[in-house]
Amino acid sequence: MAATLGAMMMRGFRVAFVVFGLIGAAFSGGAVSAAPSVQVIYLLPADRQESESYRNAAEFGVRHFQAWLSNALKGPTFRLADPAVRIVRSEKNAAWFRSTDRYTGYSAFYRNTVDELTRMGVVRFNDPASRFLVYVDADHACGQSGAGGNGVAVVSANDLRGLSGERVVPACDRANGAEIPGRCRWIGGIGHEFLHTIGLMHPDRSPVCQTAQCRAEALMMQGYVTYPRAILLDEEKAQILRSPFIESGIRTEARACANAITPLVR
Repeated sequence: MAATLGAMMMRGFRVAFVVFGLIGAAFSGGAVSAAPSVQVIYLLPADRQESESYRNAAEFGVRHFQAWLSNALKGPTFRLADPAVRIVRSEKNAAWFRSTDRYTGYSAFYRNTVDELTRMGVVRFNDPASRFLVYVDADHACGQSGAGGNGVAVVSANDLRGLSGERVVPACDRANGAEIPGRCRWIGGIGHEFLHTIGLMHPDRSPVCQTAQCRAEALMMQGYVTYPRAILLDEEKAQILRSPFIESGIRTEARACANAITPLVR
């Protein structure tokens, strides 16, 4: 099942990146006034109540990946915005985000979300100062998914549930190989999407990742499911280190991703 799911995801992401690549240029540009940082957005539809548990879980997950990446790169990682999580309230109900009135196919949930946040002035593609990791408290439809690219990643309510230790709700009649319990898997998922926002692609065409083992272990393939045991390829590490969003000297805290989440001291 994992191989089938991976192939479906690869096709979906290629389509998404072609679409967003054409759009992204219109939103790029502008002066950078501060060190580039990563902003987590907890997006609340009009018919959802704010959950402190979800907010804490989103921050825990991104901080865990920040530390994991620092370890993988032997020091450098990304800087988080302050505050790390921004709560944004939409006038749209949760069902609107999965609607197909304006977009269809795999990327509809992503595109609806980005359109709403762009309308609100919260995000823009390829912002030179920010990368945006958006947790939407809404479920995508069967055949849709979260995605990442051109500076913006979007994931759905299952990511919040998974990070919080709640039951994951399948989008279709049956759960697929990615809709599994375990906080670590959902941290791996947002890490995978973050790396898409800084330009990494799936290495399915890389000559060094043509084996089933590599594709199972590589974070940018299916390795997010077994995170933190996932790996980055050497070529991916080199690309990450060239990103202006990666820098040395960021203090991180290593924690076990399976541990219970406690509120962060501010």
